[in-house]
Amino acid sequence: MRVDLPRLRQYLLEITKNAEELQELIEQNQLGPDTLALKAAKYILVELAEAMANTLQHILAKNKGIAVAGYLDTLVKGHQYGIISDELFQKLRPFFDFRNSLIHRYWTIDDELLIRNIQLGHGDFLQFVDEVEAYLSTPG
Repeated sequence: MRVDLPRLRQYLLEITKNAEELQELIEQNQLGPDTLALKAAKYILVELAEAMANTLQHILAKNKGIAVAGYLDTLVKGHQYGIISDELFQKLRPFFDFRNSLIHRYWTIDDELLIRNIQLGHGDFLQFVDEVEAYLSTPG
């Protein structure tokens, strides 16, 4: 079975939009501990994780016939089957681990560390889009 390209394009558009909104928060220097902007950033991060996992899961299921069990497994298999590079996998793995803490133990998140990680890693989301688009444009 083949991937549903309009569906994947929608996921990638959602990732791009959220990555740009995160960038805007950074550029406007709005991220600070206990701020409304940081709360918005946390929600954006959840949406990014969801859209990236949905993207990888769809490609794995439709192109490879591979089932996944959870977010981290989706990322691992996305890397294993050549959808994302080793470099990106290494950068996103901590983010996917963090996603579980953000969802299930959000009150234990160190805001200062989160802000630094957002500032350092926000470009990874657009790299994800680029790599998935490159994968989708590869024949076979």
